[in-house]
Amino acid sequence: MQTYQGIIKSWKPDRGFGFIETAAAEQDIFIHIRDIKHPGYQPQVGDLVRYRLMADKNGKIRAYDATIDGQPILRPSPQKIVPRSQSAGKQKQGLGPFFILIALTPFVFSGWLIIEQHNPLPFFVYLVMSLVTFLAYARDKTKAIKSEWRTQESTLHLLELLGGWPGALITQKTIRHKNKKISFQITFWLIAALHLACWVDWLFFSSRLLKILG
Repeated sequence: MQTYQGIIKSWKPDRGFGFIETAAAEQDIFIHIRDIKHPGYQPQVGDLVRYRLMADKNGKIRAYDATIDGQPILRPSPQKIVPRSQSAGKQKQGLGPFFILIALTPFVFSGWLIIEQHNPLPFFVYLVMSLVTFLAYARDKTKAIKSEWRTQESTLHLLELLGGWPGALITQKTIRHKNKKISFQITFWLIAALHLACWVDWLFFSSRLLKILG
């Protein structure tokens, strides 16, 4: 099968894909990081890349089996076989009591609001947005596995800010998605802290902080 050559024209590290500029085709060629034979290497604009071509399920041409000049081809280390029971046990450790407590906190506060002021709106906002965010995370991970177009991180953070952060936390720990990228986690925890701070300020300080900031 023929091998082609081109230059990385653009690369989106947060989404794991880019495009190759080549004289062999009029249009730029799509390439995903999963199709590059250099585990741990982040492609750079200007890298010389050698690749093969294939058509995806929609008939669009994309690169695969790609190598970048100057980078070693690393073979993945052999995986240790773990008994299924032990593997399942490790997965269950993802959502511990601490994270369950954090995720339930806004529901407890909004539940108190229902009892004291008969206002169910915050509770249902958290409930609906957490479900929507859970589905958005799960859909994004499915796309990542299939090497398809991903949901933008800004969209996920917006859903968290609108009240879906408890669902995001549960999803991160149960399906292990978006739980290792430091920059993403920093933004996520800032959003969670903002929500919790607003609740504490409203419940215990009569919204003094919000009045000062306002």
